[in-house]
Amino acid sequence: MNNLIINLNVRENVEIPMYETKLSSKEIRDRALELLKTVDLADKVDQNPTKLSGGKRQRVAIARALINYPSIILAGEPTGALDSKTGDNILKLLKDLHMKEHVTLALVTYEPYVADMADRIQCT
Repeated sequence: MNNLIINLNVRENVEIPMYETKLSSKEIRDRALELLKTVDLADKVDQNPTKLSGGKRQRVAIARALINYPSIILAGEPTGALDSKTGDNILKLLKDLHMKEHVTLALVTYEPYVADMADRIQCT
């Protein structure tokens, strides 16, 4: 599902994609903590992912996907395991990335309210 590594804590799971960058350990840690705060998981950084709910694991995976400042985000049901308030926060985060940082965002969703946020809709 979200392919978190059970031998690593939440912060380490988010940091993994940055291990091969030229950034310092402190810079990597700071970026991971910033993203975990953004997805409302700042209090779970030392937790093992197996101790988290499905929605929290999904938010860890979202933070990990954003850590390297992607220019394209492909998201399949990004709010699927989330409660409505948390889902709205994640959608706002993704929309802000699209608007402010010009990130290309492609979402697959079955939720009409999520699709209504799109600039373009492709139905099949």
